[in-house]
Amino acid sequence: MNTLRRCVTGNSLINRLLQEKRTVASVRFLYNDQFLGIDKYVDARQRTISRLGSMRGNFYNRMKAQLNSPVPSMIFTEDLKTVIHSCEDVPEDIEMCVQMMKRFHKQNKELRFGTFVFGPVAMRLFYYLKKQEMMHEFLKNPELEGFFDQLKSYYLSMDLYFKNDKYQEILDAFDILQSKKLAETMFPREGLVLTVGACYKLNTPETYKRATDLITHAREARVPVLRKALGFVVALSLNQNRPDTALEILSNIDRYNNTTGNNLKVLCFAGMDRLQDAFDVLRRVTDQDAPVVSRIRGEICQSTLDTLQKAVEKADDKESSHIFEQLCRSLKESNSITNQTIDDLVCAPIEPRVFPREGDSFSFRPRGRFPDQPFRERERSFQDGEQSFGGGQDSAPRRRRFAGLSDEY
Repeated sequence: MNTLRRCVTGNSLINRLLQEKRTVASVRFLYNDQFLGIDKYVDARQRTISRLGSMRGNFYNRMKAQLNSPVPSMIFTEDLKTVIHSCEDVPEDIEMCVQMMKRFHKQNKELRFGTFVFGPVAMRLFYYLKKQEMMHEFLKNPELEGFFDQLKSYYLSMDLYFKNDKYQEILDAFDILQSKKLAETMFPREGLVLTVGACYKLNTPETYKRATDLITHAREARVPVLRKALGFVVALSLNQNRPDTALEILSNIDRYNNTTGNNLKVLCFAGMDRLQDAFDVLRRVTDQDAPVVSRIRGEICQSTLDTLQKAVEKADDKESSHIFEQLCRSLKESNSITNQTIDDLVCAPIEPRVFPREGDSFSFRPRGRFPDQPFRERERSFQDGEQSFGGGQDSAPRRRRFAGLSDEY
């Protein structure tokens, strides 16, 4: 019995090395509340409810009477703002809010200049109330055509679909988004992340083709594709037993030497029986004597080691078995083994980071101590209200800049 068989049976060395695992909280969303502007919406909601106080009932009765009046009357911006920031999860409130949205949209179709853009704000309300079915219908409702024509409105709905495992709805929303070509692009970056994430979750040959086609067409259109999206496509390729495609995509991702990148590389090499290349990735994680510029950061998942172990067993080579055993020992000693899965890593929440204001231009800048640390790209934050000027889709003054996507996964 060779070294490998001794280490994989009973209380083997590798099993003992992997016994101590840290608990990782399961998450089911990609963008957090800060990025989506939900935190600001909640603040505005609390202020509005406090301002209304005991007069809330009278105000809502007046709005209902106005909607039911035989003589059509105008819905004012401030009234709709108040309803959106105070609506409760009861059928009467929700129905009144939707009817006010429809009437407001109808009366303002020809008066877009300088009007308040309600799409993202309304979507935050229904995101807050967890009404993903309603959000899905809004995007297809002819009475609200144009009301939600902002990228932010689609991102909010798609993120809630992701949180509730409504992956086909994400694909449907992206189809609508592409048909509208908002912000003059067929491949909006965050929409692409959510869409290929849905393809990864559905994990079928059809969604594999769709995801790879989207990435290919985006690159042909010279649209930058975020690493989060590419990570989803790599993981999906591995799930579809296409390690060659996965490795080809990985080879085109600059500076992807983090926990997610390391694990995906090891899985690609294991799937292609390139054991020495897989060992080299593990060795660079554990080799603290290597020059700083040569080190890579992160941890290796137990599930990744399990997959590599099967590839080593298949090779049935004593030298490879011995190297693998020693690398596992080194990973344990350096506290570099995690019980996170690839799904945990590629679906990890995207956290915004605040940048100091140094002008209006977008730029890339390195962060951290090491030259190989990934760059974070600035992204606009979502605000409570969106003020449109001259009919622009997403123009708003004095927006904060965020690094909307973190590559620390």
